[in-house]
This record gives sequence, C-alpha cells and structure tokens, in this order.
Amino acid sequence: MSKKTFSKRWLLTVTASCLIAVPSVLPDSTYSAAAQTPTVLSQGISGTAVTELQHNLRSLGYFTYPNATGYYGQYTVQAVRAFQQAYSLPMTGAADGTTRTALSRALVKKSILADAKRYIGTPYAWGGSTPAGFDCSGFIYYLLSKQGVPMPRTSSSVMAGMGFAVDRDRLMPGDWVLFGLNEPGVVSHVGIYMGNGEFISATRSAGIAIQKLDSSYWGPKYLGARRYY
Repeated sequence: MSKKTFSKRWLLTVTASCLIAVPSVLPDSTYSAAAQTPTVLSQGISGTAVTELQHNLRSLGYFTYPNATGYYGQYTVQAVRAFQQAYSLPMTGAADGTTRTALSRALVKKSILADAKRYIGTPYAWGGSTPAGFDCSGFIYYLLSKQGVPMPRTSSSVMAGMGFAVDRDRLMPGDWVLFGLNEPGVVSHVGIYMGNGEFISATRSAGIAIQKLDSSYWGPKYLGARRYY
C-alpha cells in the first residue's frame, strides 16, 4: 500500500445523508508512490512471483490461459497490458511496482464488492455506519474499514474531493460514483461502481440496493466518479 500524506483539519459536514464532525484525512490515492517495490516482473522471468501474478490476473479476468505456468510469456504480457490499459497505466506489459500495487488494490476492491452484496436490504439510517443501518457514506466507510483501507468517516460531499477523478467511460469496479439528489451540481449521494453499468449504495427507499447508473432516476443526477484506492 502506498504511503499516505495526511492533512488534518476538523470539518463540520452537512449533507442530505449525514451530519458528522471528522478529521479530514486525504490520501494521495495515486499509484506513483507505489513503485517502492523494486522488482519488475517481465517477459522471460519464471518463478513463484510470476505464478502469483498470473493467479491475481486470472481472478480479475485478465489472464485467460488455461492454467498458471509460472513463466512470464506472451499470454502474461497481454494480460498485464490489458490490466494496465483498464487502469490508465503505461502499457508496458511488465509488472512493475506501480502495476502490482494497482493489481493488489483491484483485488481488495473485488473483495469489498463481494462483501457489499451481503448487506442488500439493510435499512437506511441517517449517519449510520454499521449493519444496523447505513447512510451512503457510512456504508462505504464500513466496507473499506473492514478491508483495512484507511478512510475518514465523512460525507458524500467531502468524498467528492478525495482520490482522483475518473471519466465515466473509464469506470472500474470499486470506483465511487457521485450524484446530486437535492441541489443540481451539488454532491449529496455516493455509491460504489460494480461494473456492467451498476452500482450499490444506501438508499432511503430500499436501503442497500443495486441500481443502474443510467436509469431514468440516477442517470440525470450523475455528477462524476472518484478513484480513492
């Protein structure tokens, strides 16, 4: 995990979903600092690190060879390039520290989304961040905390400034999607993108639910996306 740079100040955040005083902790949320791992896996290398890389790429749907071989051949190069393209990384085909950190984060987000489905139907609770009841930001805070991802307990409007912006056509599972439900252009709701045009979030009407990003209700209210981790 990359080293986080912290700036601390107390915020009193008022949104449609929560009212919470919290310290603002904003990680850089980029992959540039992740190159602390000096080892670069590239074509022609063999070993257990390559086997692990192939298993991880397979778990995310990028490595399609019938089995992990432990040899960094053309199939592995193609899989790494496809992953790098999806996550807007330099398409070198070599798994450097930056790429491997992005890969490990993608696996964590896959686990977060699998866990999120367990709470479908959990009721909405203003300010809630436990399985007894969630609001939109509290749900994401709870899920990330369970996976050991550091994040402040804050609001959707503050989350709109965390991490970095992601274009809609570059959305990947685990990205945050932002909506303005009350005032046009003002973020008041956040969910987690699941892929295939769907996201999961805490809604007042249905509690934790999976919704279509381009539905007649959510589509016009979409304001953007962020990649925090």
